[in-house]
Amino acid sequence: MKKAFFLFVLIFCFKFFAVSQEPQKLFQNHIISMLGFQALQTGEQDYIFSPSVNLQFMRVKMPGIESAQPDSIAIAVGYSQSYHTEGLGADEVHQLHGCSLMASVNKDKNSYLAMIASNGQFPFSHIKTVTGVLLYTHQLIKTDNMGFVLGGGLVVGDFELTIKDVDIYFFALPVFRFNYKADFFSGSISLMGPPAIQLTLFPKSMFSFKGSCGIAGVKSIRDLTFDCSLVCYPLIHSQMGEMLSVSAGIMNKVSSTTLRNKTKYTYQYYSAYAEINAVFATVRCGYNFDGKKYVNKDVVADMYEGLFASLNVMFML
Repeated sequence: MKKAFFLFVLIFCFKFFAVSQEPQKLFQNHIISMLGFQALQTGEQDYIFSPSVNLQFMRVKMPGIESAQPDSIAIAVGYSQSYHTEGLGADEVHQLHGCSLMASVNKDKNSYLAMIASNGQFPFSHIKTVTGVLLYTHQLIKTDNMGFVLGGGLVVGDFELTIKDVDIYFFALPVFRFNYKADFFSGSISLMGPPAIQLTLFPKSMFSFKGSCGIAGVKSIRDLTFDCSLVCYPLIHSQMGEMLSVSAGIMNKVSSTTLRNKTKYTYQYYSAYAEINAVFATVRCGYNFDGKKYVNKDVVADMYEGLFASLNVMFML
């Protein structure tokens, strides 16, 4: 798996070099880099510090251009690290790593997406550390206020699903996404991996409500993740529009990692937070509460009620 990941990175670099040599009048090429940092308090003296970096290349066909080539191509490579101040397991492991690779191609009404990611002490060391998706979708409906795509895919991952004492890591699934928008409401429901729902009330107003939910596992109701917030766009009536927003909300988050001995550590916690989003930079700070710590599928302790903060910055190169 490690060799496969590095091969994908080489393909990314080769593809970037090849398309960058083509005439620019037919296509626009963009390189987007994203930097992130998060600090989460999990104990009285225990913290998780998580820096991350993501590099994405996008090639988009110019409007009105007739060409047999894809309408858009996107390739992204990401790396993240989590440092646990008190360590995990008997060996007190402090550093954990995450790697990801994503590629998508859109042509007319057809879309293809492939993604592979791994997070753990040694990424790609075992199937329990890997999440992968291979999807195809076809756009059936596209209007000014409605869209519907249908397709199929293959999902790989540790979903804590067991049938007759056999762990299930692979399964095929139908894929769909339906979205609708109006002056007072917009929303979407999708099955592209785990089911997900998104909702926005009064999307064109200074104040709006945003909500989303998904499924991170099947252990308990705590695996139902969500993020609900009241958002204010103070400059919506100016030329800045929605480029600046301030929000307050509540969320449920689940994050997992796997050590070399295949032991899985999971943190689940609820948080109340405040956020400032200025398009190219987002700052979120909050307080987590009523959380649980899991080892494999068992609850081993309550999570400490503490603080968290995150910063994400995006650059267009």
